[in-house]
Amino acid sequence: MSRLRPIQAVVGFAAIATATAAGCGLLAGAVARRVVTPEARPDSSTRVRSVVPAARASRRYGVDGPVVRIRGGWSELPGSYSLILDGGATHAKVGPVLEARRGGAVREILATDRGRVRRGATGRVTGWWYADPEELADEIGGGASVERIVLPLEDGPATAWIVRPADPVPGRWAVHVHGMGALPAETLRGVPPLARAGLTSLVISYRNDPGAPRGAHGRYGLGSAEQRDVDAAIAEAVRRGATRVTLFGWSMGGTASTLAATRGAHRDAVDGLVLDSPALDWHGLLRHQARRVGIPRPIAALAVRLLEGGRVRGGDPASPGLAALSAPELGRGLAVPTLIHVSAGDTYVPEDGALDFAARHSDLVVLRRQLVGEHVKLWNVDPGAWEAATERFVRALPDPAPRSDAADGAPRG
Repeated sequence: MSRLRPIQAVVGFAAIATATAAGCGLLAGAVARRVVTPEARPDSSTRVRSVVPAARASRRYGVDGPVVRIRGGWSELPGSYSLILDGGATHAKVGPVLEARRGGAVREILATDRGRVRRGATGRVTGWWYADPEELADEIGGGASVERIVLPLEDGPATAWIVRPADPVPGRWAVHVHGMGALPAETLRGVPPLARAGLTSLVISYRNDPGAPRGAHGRYGLGSAEQRDVDAAIAEAVRRGATRVTLFGWSMGGTASTLAATRGAHRDAVDGLVLDSPALDWHGLLRHQARRVGIPRPIAALAVRLLEGGRVRGGDPASPGLAALSAPELGRGLAVPTLIHVSAGDTYVPEDGALDFAARHSDLVVLRRQLVGEHVKLWNVDPGAWEAATERFVRALPDPAPRSDAADGAPRG
């Protein structure tokens, strides 16, 4: 799941902390640190209540496979999802809701890629669909290949995957960038439509991921530090033969991809952007998250100021600050066509930043807006329409125009 860091853990201190100025400062600091600190353990808010064998499930629900009754987390979302249990030991694909039950749901188990779905197991419902890139072979077609490589980043090596379609278009590559708190597998849903258009995909990990270097202070840079890892991925794609690169960013990966396309060292190679549920207004995003979990407004405002002023250190010592991570500033120098998938139902990253970004660059941005779909789970609601729009956009991308200022890496606009 790609989302902002959960800050519910510090809300319980609010009643006491708000009584004193010192308490307010302590709570604001805790909130700010939670925003930029990777989670030690993944979410496990979904519990398996029971598993019904296929024969009984067929009689009751008219389905072919077994069904699972789950409760909590995202169990009731519309669409099809991955069910990740037992700390990742089990990965299953589950279909749409067959029956809603008091904060839970009954879903068909479509496939179990590893492990076993068992009663009492805990884990999470995620938008991820493919557990690893080898699963994409059937989607992409015969002759597709996967190569696992080491990607050189500025602070050390990271793992990455190259997915080549059977009939690649020479020189056309894409770099896929996951969101905060997620893993590279999140982005694999975006590979098939690009592969059908002939693009070779480089699916990357970045700082603070398993198999990648630790970021500064072990924290996230809200996209500004991660941009440099995207720059490194573009350079690696070019080294391997890419002449034009499409950036595909999810959530915070959308922030990093947009920065790489507008002011990155290799933006001259970028021919377009595809963004899903992108974080394009960090001020508004943090305020929304604070309201969502009940953080008092003054404490939320102070937490933002602590991050903005560097009093709470993020993962990028050279960060331009939150003001630079707003729709007007992130779009400064945008020169390539951009497709944005957003949802009015996104409760984690409000669509407002993306709508503002699109309105400011209506000559370049194609906005695909859904009414239903949680954060980075838009594909899961209607994968056919999502993939068709993505493939159509990528096929139509023109060769990037030469950019005279590309060599110095200075911001455009």
